[in-house]
Amino acid sequence: IRDDLLARARRHRPADDGERAHQLAMIDWLTRPGPNPFDRGEFSPGHATGSCFVVGSDGRAALIFHKNLALWVQPGGHGDPGESDPCLVAAREAEEELGVSLGGAVPELFDLDVHRIAARGELPSHLHFDFRSLVVIEPVALAPATDAGEARWLTRSEISAIGVDVGVRRMADKAVALGLLAP
Repeated sequence: IRDDLLARARRHRPADDGERAHQLAMIDWLTRPGPNPFDRGEFSPGHATGSCFVVGSDGRAALIFHKNLALWVQPGGHGDPGESDPCLVAAREAEEELGVSLGGAVPELFDLDVHRIAARGELPSHLHFDFRSLVVIEPVALAPATDAGEARWLTRSEISAIGVDVGVRRMADKAVALGLLAP
């Protein structure tokens, strides 16, 4: 699993210096010996996650308001036991958190991001090494899951208006550059 993730991280073409720094941090982490990268019980320094930037064929992206993080983000999260493909983790998480079907579309690696998750309850602060995928689907009504307080289809300008982190802005800008997301 570690070798596969390392190969994916090395093949990825970052969009800017910020994403390049995330890529280098991810490569450094994956070249060190350690447990299964998807082991969500590993907090030193953290573990792999998969998320999905879902874009509708109408030029809008689906974001969720994550209750625990109190942020608008793309759907995503931890691998379930036995999962080792971050793109498949991303697809499952997108379907669960948005309440939609991706129609069998398999997301492709689109972005790399390393971000700190604050300590909460018994869980210590740790890093998420997030393999972010992209998928384009027909827009349908969203039915967000319990950890997503709300879900919306948004244009790039609407994404800016709700305030998102630099990683979500980077993915939105990439999607605009590809002609997938309306400005």
